[in-house]
Amino acid sequence: MKQILTEEIFSAPQWMKIVCYILSIAVLLMGVGLFTVKDLPQEIFFVMPFIFLIAISMLMYTQLQLIISDSGIRFIGGLKSHHFTWEDITMIDMRRLGKYKTPTATIYYSDKKFDLQKGFYLQPKFNRILSLLEMKAAPELFTENYKNIRQQIKQSS
Repeated sequence: MKQILTEEIFSAPQWMKIVCYILSIAVLLMGVGLFTVKDLPQEIFFVMPFIFLIAISMLMYTQLQLIISDSGIRFIGGLKSHHFTWEDITMIDMRRLGKYKTPTATIYYSDKKFDLQKGFYLQPKFNRILSLLEMKAAPELFTENYKNIRQQIKQSS
């Protein structure tokens, strides 16, 4: 196992954060603007909490961060944060999900699991995260399925 010299922070791409900020502000303004309309149907007030929930969710999405260091892995900014050391990891698996067979790596630790999705981090960052995992975690923790999919990812890049 090699050492990770500096703490690396991964989050959503900057352009995606900007889009979320703009859209969340627009949704909030739309929700507030609905309160100013006269003769509004009563049913719209049942939709209002969902409008604000969408706006808050977009703002929370911009705060998600994955921090990988020599001491362990932390995922912060969401409703459920994860923090575990390299010794806590019991298994690392990967599978392809969805219509486009997007790779998702699953880290099992202390009777919990944490999913890393390529769709969130995009290709270059996802490859770097997997490289850091392979560099720091013991080789016997990786499943055959992980190794096969990882080989396919390396060949396609």
